[in-house]
Amino acid sequence: MSNILLSIVAILLCGLSSVSATPIHLIDQQGREVVLQKPAERIVSTFTPANLFSLSLGLADKLVGIGGMTKNSPFINKQQGNREPSVVGSRSAGTSLETIIALNPDLVLVYGKKDGYRLADRLTSLGIACLIIQPETFEDAENVIDLLAKATGTQVKAAQIAAENLRLKNIINTGLADLPAAQRLRAYYVNRSDLYRTASEEMFQHQLMTTSGVNNVAKDVPGFYPKVNVEQLLIWQPQLLIRESNDSSKVDEQLVQSLVAPLTQLPQIMLPEGSFWNMPSPMAMAGALYIAVNAYPEQFKEVNAEAEIARFYHVAFGDECLSPLQSQPKCQ
Repeated sequence: MSNILLSIVAILLCGLSSVSATPIHLIDQQGREVVLQKPAERIVSTFTPANLFSLSLGLADKLVGIGGMTKNSPFINKQQGNREPSVVGSRSAGTSLETIIALNPDLVLVYGKKDGYRLADRLTSLGIACLIIQPETFEDAENVIDLLAKATGTQVKAAQIAAENLRLKNIINTGLADLPAAQRLRAYYVNRSDLYRTASEEMFQHQLMTTSGVNNVAKDVPGFYPKVNVEQLLIWQPQLLIRESNDSSKVDEQLVQSLVAPLTQLPQIMLPEGSFWNMPSPMAMAGALYIAVNAYPEQFKEVNAEAEIARFYHVAFGDECLSPLQSQPKCQ
C-alpha cells in the first residue's frame, strides 16, 4: 500500500513540476516573441525607466545589473538598500555587452531604440532573453509593468500599482470635471537646463501636461526638447511655467533677461528633483496629480495631494517617505 501511495505522490509531484515549468510566452514592445522557461530570477536593466519599473514590482533583490541613472539617484539607491548590482553602462555612455554576459542573466531589459535593437539581437544570438521596452506614454508604461510582471511572476503587485495609478487618475479627472475648456491654462514646459528648450507633442511631458489639465503651448513644435526663440515664446503668452528642477541656475538667469522678464511674474510649478515624474515611470501619474493640484488649487481644494501621493508610494514602493513631497517628521 505504501508503495502505491509513494507512486501516486511521485506522479503528482511530476505533474506539479511540469505545470511550474510551463514556458512563459511574451511579446515585447517591438513585437518580438520572448520565451522564458521560468520566471526570471537574474535581471539586468539597462536604463533608468526600466530600473524604476523593476523596483516598483519588488525586484530589487533580482537586479544583478543596472544601467542609466544609478549613482546619483537617492531614490534608486535607497530602494537598492545594501545591494550593489553591477553597473552595465547607460544609453548615453554605452552599455557593456561583456558585463551583461558575465552576469549570466535570465532576462535583460533593453530600450527600444537603434542601439537597443542591436544589443538585443546580439544577446539573443547568445541565448540570453531580452525584452525590448519603449515606454513613451502612460499606456506604454502600464504595458511595461504588465509585461515585466508576467516575466517575473509579480502580477499581484502589478495589479496593485495599476489600481493606485487609476485612483490618482480618477482624482485628477474628478477635479477637472467641471472646469470649462476655455479656463484650461496655457502652459509652457521648461527643460531643466534651458528656458528655450521645451516639450513637443511627440514627448511624454506633453502627455503629462494634458493629463493634468493644462494646454501645452508648444505642442506643435516638432522634435525632442525642441529649441524655440524669444519671439515665439512671447507670442504664445503662456499663463503657467512647468519646470524641471535642477541645481543649475541657468534658467533663472535666462528668465530675468529683459525680453522675457514678464515670465517671472507667472506661476511656476517645479517638478521635484529626482522624482522621475517627467518621464514614463511607475510614478508619473503622481506627477500629473501634482501639476493639476498646483495649477488649479480651487478645483482641488478638498484634495490632500501630499497624502494621496504618499499612499501611492507606500503601495508601489513600500515606503510613503519615498514620496518627494513627504514632510512628516518621521520622514525627515
